[in-house]
Amino acid sequence: MSWNAITGNLIFVAYWLFLFRSFNLYKTRAKIQLVNESFNLFKVLFLGMLVFVGLAYLVRINFVTAHGFIPSCAIMLVSVIAWRFAWRSIVGEYLKPRPEKVIIFKNGDNINYHQHFNVVETVSFENLDPARNNHILERSDVDGIVIESNGHRQAEVLHIISKLADTRYEIFVSPKLYSLVYEYFLVQKVADSPFLKVVFNPLSHWERFLKRVMDMIIAVTALFILSPLLMLIALFIRVDNPGPVFYRQKRVGLRGKEFMLFKFRSMIHNAEKHTGPVWAMKNDSRVTRIGKILRPYRLDEIPQLINVLRGDMSFVGPRPERPTFISRLKKSIPFYSLRLNVHPGITGLAQVKHSYDASLDDVKKKLSYDLEYINSMSIRLDLKIFLKTVLTVIKKEGAH
Repeated sequence: MSWNAITGNLIFVAYWLFLFRSFNLYKTRAKIQLVNESFNLFKVLFLGMLVFVGLAYLVRINFVTAHGFIPSCAIMLVSVIAWRFAWRSIVGEYLKPRPEKVIIFKNGDNINYHQHFNVVETVSFENLDPARNNHILERSDVDGIVIESNGHRQAEVLHIISKLADTRYEIFVSPKLYSLVYEYFLVQKVADSPFLKVVFNPLSHWERFLKRVMDMIIAVTALFILSPLLMLIALFIRVDNPGPVFYRQKRVGLRGKEFMLFKFRSMIHNAEKHTGPVWAMKNDSRVTRIGKILRPYRLDEIPQLINVLRGDMSFVGPRPERPTFISRLKKSIPFYSLRLNVHPGITGLAQVKHSYDASLDDVKKKLSYDLEYINSMSIRLDLKIFLKTVLTVIKKEGAH
C-alpha cells in the first residue's frame, strides 16, 4: 500500500471520528437511549457520506465510479452499525461505570438508594460549616456531594449549591428539592436513580474544545485584519493624552482565577486615583477625547483579543468583573458566583441586551441574562450573539 493510500485512509478515519465526536456518539451507555443513538448514527453516516461525496465532486475526484468504492462504503456502514450495537450491548449489560465518590449532606430525608454512588461520609446539616465545606470535600478526595433534604431549609441548600458552583465538584439532589433546583438551575436526570444532577455548564468537553478553537480562529483573524487600525488608535491615544496606550486591569475569570485584562486606555491616566474602583458613568468626565470616539464603538476593547488567545477569556461569555466588585456582589446577590463557571467574554447576552453597569439593579438584570446564557450555551447561540454584537456596535447601543 502506498503512502498516499495510507495518508488518505488516516484522513478518512479522522474525518469520521470528528463527526461521531461532534454529534456526541461517544457518550457512555448509561447516558443514552438506544433508539435515539440509532437515529443519530444513521443521520451522521448519511450526512458524512453526503459531505464527503460533495467535497470530492468539488475537487473533481469521482469516488463513485472508482473501483471498489461503493462496496467498501457498504461494508463500512454495516460494520459500524453492527459493531456499535454489539458494543453497546456489552457496555450496557456487563461493563458498569465507576461509582462516583460522594459525601451526603443530609437534612431529614433518607433515600437509601445509592447504587450509583460510593458514599464516603454522611454529614448532617446541623454539623455543616459553610466555611469548611470545601475543606471536607478536599480531605475526603471525592467527586461531589449528594444533598438529601426533606424540602426544608431551602435557603441553606441554595447557599451550599452556589458556594460549590465554581468548583470541580458535582452536585446531586434528592426528589424533595426538584422544584427548588428547577427554578434556579439547569439539571440532568441520573439514569435509574431518583437523584438530579445540577449542571453548571451544559457544553460537553468536545463542545468546549470547539468553542476554544473558534475563539482562537476569531482572535487571530481579527487581530490580523485590524492591525492597521490598532496602530492608528495607539498613535491617537499617544497624541491625545499623556499616559500609556494600553490600560491593564485585574479581573476575575473562570472559577475565580484572576487575570490581567487589556484595553486601549480611554480615560485619563490614573482615573481612579482619588475615587477608588467605581463603575463608569454616562458623560463621565474622566473619558478622554479619543476615548469618546472609542467607547461608543467598543474599539477600546479590541486588545481583549489577546486575553482570548491567552485563554483568560472566550469571545462570548459573561463580562469579567473586578475582584473588588466580585467580593461585594457575591454578598449582595444570590448565585452571583454561578457566572464564574464559564470563561468570561468580550461580548455576551447581557452585553447585547443591557447597557453598562451603573447600579446594583443593573448587575442583577445582567446576571439574569448571564445565567440564561450559561443554561443554554451552544455554538449556535455564540454565533447569534456575535452577529447581534456587530449590530449593537454599529448602532452604538448601551455604550457610554
